[in-house]
Amino acid sequence: MTVAFSPVTVADSIAEINISGVTIKSLENIPQSGTLIMPVLFPQPNGFISDIEVSRESFGGGTTAAMNFMYTLHYVFLFSELGSGLSQLDPYSPLIEKLETIWEKIAETDTVTGLVDMQLAGVETLGQVEDPSGNQYWGALFSLRCLEYAQ
Repeated sequence: MTVAFSPVTVADSIAEINISGVTIKSLENIPQSGTLIMPVLFPQPNGFISDIEVSRESFGGGTTAAMNFMYTLHYVFLFSELGSGLSQLDPYSPLIEKLETIWEKIAETDTVTGLVDMQLAGVETLGQVEDPSGNQYWGALFSLRCLEYAQ
C-alpha cells in the first residue's frame, strides 16, 4: 500500500464541478484578481489546508497500517465588485443564492477523487472579501472538511 495524502487531487476535482454561472479554479490557476471572471471560486492562497489529523486504523507501520487523513480546505468565492448595484446591498441576496447553489453542488458531488467524505465545515466570512491583489468584492470565505482513507 502507498500512503497518499491528496488535497491537490481534491482541489482539481472540485475545479471540475459544473456550477452554472461560476468559474472554478484549481490550485494551478488561482487568479491574481477577480475582475472580469466573477463569479469565481478558488482555493484560498493564504492557508489553503489546515486542521490536518492522521489516525491509524490498524496495527503496522509505514505502508502497512490503515490510516485516515482528515483536513480542512479553504476557499474564496468572489461574487461581484464591492459597490456594484444601485444600493450598496443590492448584490447580497444574489450572493446568498449563488452560495446555496455552490454548496448544494459540492454536497451532491460523488466524483471528488481521493475522498471518502467532504462536508461544509464553516463560513468564515460572508460579505466583504479580498482577492489576492487586495481588491474588494462581495463574496465569502468558506471551508470544506475532507476525509481520506489510506488503506
